[in-house]
Amino acid sequence: MNELIKPYTSRISEYAFITYFFILSFFPFNADIIKLLCFLTMIGCWIARMISEKKILFTKTSINIPVFSFLLCSLGASFYSAHIKNSLETVVHNYLVYFLIFFCMVNTIHNQEQARRILKAMLITCGLVCAYGLYGYYTEIAIRDGRLVATFEYHSRIAKYISLLLPVAVCLFLWYKDIVSRLFLAMLVLLCGFSLILTMSRTSWIAILITMLFIGFAVQKKLLMFIVIGVCALFVFILPSKFITHAKTITQVNKFFDSKKILGERLLCWKASIDMIQDHPLLGIGPGKKNFRDAFQQYGGKIKEAEKQIKKEKTSKQSKEAKVKKRTLLRGGRSYQQRTISSCTSGWKWALWGYWHSYGYL
Repeated sequence: MNELIKPYTSRISEYAFITYFFILSFFPFNADIIKLLCFLTMIGCWIARMISEKKILFTKTSINIPVFSFLLCSLGASFYSAHIKNSLETVVHNYLVYFLIFFCMVNTIHNQEQARRILKAMLITCGLVCAYGLYGYYTEIAIRDGRLVATFEYHSRIAKYISLLLPVAVCLFLWYKDIVSRLFLAMLVLLCGFSLILTMSRTSWIAILITMLFIGFAVQKKLLMFIVIGVCALFVFILPSKFITHAKTITQVNKFFDSKKILGERLLCWKASIDMIQDHPLLGIGPGKKNFRDAFQQYGGKIKEAEKQIKKEKTSKQSKEAKVKKRTLLRGGRSYQQRTISSCTSGWKWALWGYWHSYGYL
């Protein structure tokens, strides 16, 4: 019975995960029912395997302890947060779901061929998302503020999505030896790389560049590093000037803390986060967007008021110093005029005395 159920549960779990990833990639904010059905299917396959084998299946991995530690800390912080319901929903819907999917796949799929098919499906899905993104970019149906968003709401999310799978495609390109696989992977790398550039996400650019250099050193492929440098140089000539100008801001470190265009609200966000950590060093403010948004408004408002007050005091101090300096200059000018007048007066006195004395009047 076990040998009969095992291949079916493994294959169904594989298909459920591929479908889940495909829906998550193309409809990240919709199709919740389909995603829920795929999730329950994976859970059902895991439970069916345990029932058939009459034992608890829970494969030990290197991240089991970190995962459970993270979940326990998140639950503790949720009960300590200002919005307990929102925090618990975040832990259950965002954290727990993905960890359960991970454990379902680990405990139901043991065939390397299945793992290859899953990875291949993920790469093909990423390529389709990027292809749709390019079509939407030039037809202006998948852009926001002049940046590629593809099927996602913000450019940063599609950039992170590509950044997760692009290094995998590069590693597989170096691993496979047959021409067909390498040709497919090369086309995928170019498609994903060009889409990543259109997102204009500087953080992802730097992350991918560092990753490519690390892969080159790890596999001792000097050719890869030369290719990366050559592609970057090629993009300098073929990309529009706005991309080159945007990329140059990465090296303008001296303007990071002066330009609101480069950092925007991030600097204020960092300052507020440091204050939050100082006030809540153990459990924090609790997981969830609502908790952070409310806390950021509170801490950010205080920081803005404090900075305005400091700026006002600094301006007032500079104004007072300027007034004192002006008075000093005026006093110095008056004293100089008085000395000049007195010296001129004394000179006329001696001239008159000499005139009268020379004619014998004195």
